Amino acid sequence: MGHWHSSHWVQSYVDASGAIHNQCLTEVQTIIRNLGLAGVASASIVVKKLPLERTKDNDSLSYPIIIITPEQSVLNPTAGSNVQDDIVYGVGVNVVDDDNQERTLAANINKYLLWLQEIRKAFHSKRLQNITTVNTCAVVPMPPVSQHHWLNNFWASGHLLKFTSRENRNS
Repeated sequence: MGHWHSSHWVQSYVDASGAIHNQCLTEVQTIIRNLGLAGVASASIVVKKLPLERTKDNDSLSYPIIIITPEQSVLNPTAGSNVQDDIVYGVGVNVVDDDNQERTLAANINKYLLWLQEIRKAFHSKRLQNITTVNTCAVVPMPPVSQHHWLNNFWASGHLLKFTSRENRNS
């Protein structure tokens, strides 16, 4: 389906799957599950509204957990074209494990850093194959250890994924 805009035809893409931001969340979940990260159960890779800490909601999950969350979207008014906009959808990838304030680098740090590395490599400068409007991803690493979480007996880190989607303005 399409329409005429000025003197040229514009193809309209209406995706029956729903919001592109939500599609990014579920696609990220699928990709991370397919990485087969050592020690991370597939059922513990979840999409949530917020990266919650210890709550009744997370008690049913086995640590380590990876919580995928929607983050701020950005619309740059100078990006895109005359008929399309570039929208950047933020997706948080929050990796959390029990840590008990372990202070040395010897215990688990290699495993944690390897998880972060594998996640980064899966997304940086890549397209999402199942979302045709998304043409690239930039990865913004979080600090390798969150002091706030460490003081609460967790190791936590992750990445902010920024997916650029080129979308028709009038559809």
